[in-house]
Amino acid sequence: MDEGFLKVEDTSAALADETKYRSLVGALLYISVCARPDIAVSTAILGRKVSAPTDACWMAAKRVVRYLKATKHWRLVYSGSGGGLIGYTDADWAGDASSRKSTTGYVFCYANGAISWASRKQACVTLSSMESEYVALSEATQELVWLRRLMDEMGEREEGPTKVMEDNQSCITFVNSERISRRSKHIETKERFVKQQCELGVLKLEYCPTEHMVADVLTKPLGTTKQRKFSRMLGLITDRGAIR
Repeated sequence: MDEGFLKVEDTSAALADETKYRSLVGALLYISVCARPDIAVSTAILGRKVSAPTDACWMAAKRVVRYLKATKHWRLVYSGSGGGLIGYTDADWAGDASSRKSTTGYVFCYANGAISWASRKQACVTLSSMESEYVALSEATQELVWLRRLMDEMGEREEGPTKVMEDNQSCITFVNSERISRRSKHIETKERFVKQQCELGVLKLEYCPTEHMVADVLTKPLGTTKQRKFSRMLGLITDRGAIR
């Protein structure tokens, strides 16, 4: 998807055949959920337009299809000698120009490949980048609790806390802090949930530089270089080897 798709006001005409658009978005949703995390954010953005799609939305949807056609040989590959469970979480603060809501993006990798991911608009308007990152972290923590329970039932018990990578230093400090400031008192419930999971040894927060934050590909459209870099980090491999 074009990097500026959400930042430009859509003044194009309403789409004549809304059914065709909805059918295409439904097909893209299936692919993004099952096998292609690299198109998750584009599909999520297109899904917000199903009630009143425009010609610009239709062109953006066809662009995603062209991308899939050009990369149809990409597939998720898992390594038997790969590492254990690790999570990445990120947020695009106030990325939706119409509602000013942020986008949550998180991914959990196992054996060097993505096994669970999500890209969705947050339910509330956040007042800072730290708060948007924290809301994303809270959603990722809920997924992590379920994943650890599932892996335990499958005989792949995680020993010790799972590393969750976060690129916002203020968010990490907020979780580890004992104080609740005036700016953050309204998110105390989520704060207590994540803090409790840290204390229980479910997760361990670690800082990850933004240039290595793979969840960035799940929060907003990116340029070609970053898109390919993070696709490799998600475990997407071509029939001929690593993505170049």
